[in-house]
Amino acid sequence: MATSTLEEPHSVSQSQYHHYVPRFLLRNYAVHKDGSKPSTKKSGKGKSTQPQNLNLLDLESGELKQTWLSKNFGLQDMYRDFDKSNPDQHKLEKQLSVLEDEVSQILRTVKARFEAGKAEVQLSRQEKGKLRKFLFIMLYRNRTLHSRFNKSKEEYDDVDREQLLQYMEEKGFKHPRDVWFANTSAFLNADIDINNDKPADTEHGAALLQALKTKLESQAYPVDAEWFWYKIQGSFLSFCTPKAKEDEFLMTQNAYSVFEGPNDNLWADYHAFAPVTPRLMMVTRSNLLRRASSVGHQSILDGLSNGVRSMHGGAGSCLEDLPVTEPDNNYSRWFNGQRVLSATKMSPDKHIFYFKFFAIRSKHVQRINTVLLEEAINTETLVYKTRTGFLRALDAYLRGDTPGFQAPWLTPVSSTATATGLDLQDQRLIYVRMLRRVAERIGSQLPAGEN
Repeated sequence: MATSTLEEPHSVSQSQYHHYVPRFLLRNYAVHKDGSKPSTKKSGKGKSTQPQNLNLLDLESGELKQTWLSKNFGLQDMYRDFDKSNPDQHKLEKQLSVLEDEVSQILRTVKARFEAGKAEVQLSRQEKGKLRKFLFIMLYRNRTLHSRFNKSKEEYDDVDREQLLQYMEEKGFKHPRDVWFANTSAFLNADIDINNDKPADTEHGAALLQALKTKLESQAYPVDAEWFWYKIQGSFLSFCTPKAKEDEFLMTQNAYSVFEGPNDNLWADYHAFAPVTPRLMMVTRSNLLRRASSVGHQSILDGLSNGVRSMHGGAGSCLEDLPVTEPDNNYSRWFNGQRVLSATKMSPDKHIFYFKFFAIRSKHVQRINTVLLEEAINTETLVYKTRTGFLRALDAYLRGDTPGFQAPWLTPVSSTATATGLDLQDQRLIYVRMLRRVAERIGSQLPAGEN
């Protein structure tokens, strides 16, 4: 962590640079400076031969740069409580680091299995739960939520203003950021160890789930507590890797908080993404698109899915044919088209899940990258590992290959647009033109005149 030179080195109130994407993930995208190879000579004491730089595109200037990973994907004092009465102003950052350490070990195992060419990785129920919690925390700790809550009560202007202010009054919170901190802490400590994958299927399971929800809603802002449970229970986790060796997944500043699905007055998050390495992506897929546990459940899911589509003018998912399924496990099996529990009861702490590494075609890889690029418009940087992989992602986005994503150059910038008065379409066109110039500099062969 960066420390202030104005205060004691170990002061609990010193200024620190807080990462909203942990460094253990950024290191998976790291490269050696200017593409150089590490020295074969023995390094000096304390010196590392591991790559410490990131290839990034500055989305404001359109420049390709290399920079230290330690000073990217973070903000100064992002999780610091400036209340002088608090003896440890970085308590939340420390709490986050505990989960990060646990998840880094889990993903190290996942990465090792993947890089060894194995077809799958086995995770315990506890490990799976930690990953699911981590994915929500990554969604909730980001810059967008920081911007939402990092203001005074008078300045808070989100759609839930009245509800939040009432909640603050009831709980004695002085600032919206106090709510964000308390929520994050509650989510970090939340118990999500439910004894089966579908707790509502049984009376006991439904009662357990309701008890856990009620407990969390007493500790966190109820609106966001409901969001937490929706994300935990409304989808399943999978791991994807590109089939083509030239393809890679990009990492944008908001990669862990964007979703794929229609987003009008309502939204439907069919898929969400969490880059692990340029060649490995965690993808959560909505239960609306999962394989049902029985014929009866399938008809229910189909009905729900059709209902969601109808609310969005029939719009579905551009990744509906993504070839992923929920993990198998050691306590149930498929029999006559139904998922049935094993006859021998097994303690939940002995449950094992078998996560496959799904090799996906370039079409799917680039649709995921297209979602990330589309949503990166109001961010500052994005990271890539190789120029080849980056160019393939840019070309696919600029061609408008993904259904539901209109080629942005079809609509010209309005004649009345100014640098400070651009509507969203104008901003997007300027953003895409910048990406086109970058693509051309690194070897794009897109036909002239497409934008």
